[in-house]
Amino acid sequence: MKKAYLIMAHKNPRQLQRLVARLNDGHSGFFIHIDIKVDIAPFKEALKEFGNAICFIKRFDSKWGSYGTIEPFIEGLREVRKSAVGYERIMLISGQDYPIKSNEEMDEFFRSSPHSVFLNYFPIPNHQKWPGRDRGGLYRVDKYYFGSKKGELFRSRALNFLATYLPFLRRKMPNGMKPYTGQTWWTLDDYAMNYILDYHDQHPEYFRFHRHTFVADELYVQMIVGNSKDQRLLNSIENSERRFTIWHDERDAHPKFLRAEDIDAIMASDDFFARKFDDNIDSEIFDLIDERILLKNTAEAERVMV
Repeated sequence: MKKAYLIMAHKNPRQLQRLVARLNDGHSGFFIHIDIKVDIAPFKEALKEFGNAICFIKRFDSKWGSYGTIEPFIEGLREVRKSAVGYERIMLISGQDYPIKSNEEMDEFFRSSPHSVFLNYFPIPNHQKWPGRDRGGLYRVDKYYFGSKKGELFRSRALNFLATYLPFLRRKMPNGMKPYTGQTWWTLDDYAMNYILDYHDQHPEYFRFHRHTFVADELYVQMIVGNSKDQRLLNSIENSERRFTIWHDERDAHPKFLRAEDIDAIMASDDFFARKFDDNIDSEIFDLIDERILLKNTAEAERVMV
């Protein structure tokens, strides 16, 4: 099966090289975004062995929480659509993900699954996840967010305060949409990819709205899908991103860094990928995943042949 991986990275070139090496099955493509704030040269050096399988896409400032996290995957989807390869699945992952299913297992799953899109999405407000003053998460869409720097936070607070008393300043949902959110990472088929890109192109006001949305990458695709009436799209979706993560608290902004101690939980998961990892924190976990999951079948086959 031809798969396109959209990979968003900003650190650890050696770790990114290992990720691509495990996914490189000879008929997959890698559309890689390197944050514009970092030197791209070490990444190009680390990935040069993969030749034409690698496409470095246009670079953006993709700092966490900002709309700059939307632009890379929209640009990546455009590059996938322009490609003559005809990818059957498009998977958004980060440079700190790692597969916990082999390429063969993923291909077999996709061939047999009744679903071809894997996306986590749910409506807000969700008062169980964001109780009290968070108002079920509505602050993500009805409050302005300009960034996390001191001056940006002051600007956000000032404008949100004024909007309390001046109705014309209040944020309004574009196109009468209802708010949805979920996990950033997803798998699409080509129909869903085209649906999302067409909506983005036909509704520039939708992108403008998310320029001031907090953690917009967790809403952008989810709101397009959640407000869709397209039954072909909706029937293709399994409401799961299939990414294994461990959260100390589900309201945390970032999941736990996975370590060797987590291998049993990883092995018990049905997900495609686990996240997130840092080889500067624990590199042993990669060896354990390779040995016990990704290379296990290969090693068993070699023993049988001998």
